[in-house]
Amino acid sequence: MLGYQHDYHAGNFADVHKHLVLWQALEALRGRDKPFAALDLHAGSGRYALGGLRACKTGESADGIGRLWEAPGVPWPAPVADYLQAVAALQREPGRLDTYPGSPLLMQSRLREDDALIACEMHPEAFATLSQTLAGDPRCHVHRRDAREAARGLFPPRPRRGLVLLDPAYERAAEYDEVAEMVTTIRRRWNTGIILVWYPVLKGRPDHALRERLRAELDDPWLLSELRVAGDPERHLGLAGSGMLVLRPPWQLEQRLVETLPTVWQALDPEGRGGLFRAESLENGTGDPTMRPVKPIQAGRTTP
Repeated sequence: MLGYQHDYHAGNFADVHKHLVLWQALEALRGRDKPFAALDLHAGSGRYALGGLRACKTGESADGIGRLWEAPGVPWPAPVADYLQAVAALQREPGRLDTYPGSPLLMQSRLREDDALIACEMHPEAFATLSQTLAGDPRCHVHRRDAREAARGLFPPRPRRGLVLLDPAYERAAEYDEVAEMVTTIRRRWNTGIILVWYPVLKGRPDHALRERLRAELDDPWLLSELRVAGDPERHLGLAGSGMLVLRPPWQLEQRLVETLPTVWQALDPEGRGGLFRAESLENGTGDPTMRPVKPIQAGRTTP
């Protein structure tokens, strides 16, 4: 299983992938005047110091948000440019990358006057930091609450329109089953919401069983996005890629991701080690369909 205390991994390639999918789902909600609720059931502390001891121990942000930050010549698609602008706005010194926002801060940055953020975190230190970070914003509500209990108690939210993100640490094998149970519980209570589930791409592909179970229990339309920076997961130790499952995806999200993520993948994997990217609607939740290859970028420009 994956050891994933987030202070060590903030801003890595998986964060970039997860947050760009989340960002575009939020943009789709903003496309209508009706208010929405954004819920984060594994919220973390909301803000991570990339120069801190934990982040420096792994240095993973250098191969994640650092690659995008250091590639100003790339003609980023508009959603990527907006996401990078939001990251830049949170830095302590203009032009210097020293902080990475967690999902709650990115959600907060997209809220309008009547929208709402509900963030849940159990770890006392992370909860205290998140509460302080979001203090003073009446649109934001922070709960020290277990995600499984929140899945039973917070749905449907108000406003009813919106999305929820589930991205646990997957430190225990049981968390895959717990995620499936949370998704089905949420869907029974909230039949219109967008559900986003992040998962790691690891040896043995435990995410396949998660998808199979959800496909058997739910009748939702869904979208799968994966981005890999390593080759065959069966021959790779650790995190080979990042996956996002989107249940009831917003209209045209697949096309937006197809237009957006290849350029990002090229920056994250310039040598083409992973060689794989996909964003597609699935007819079933099993197997590992062929992914769309894209070409690497060189010297800040996309190769023809």
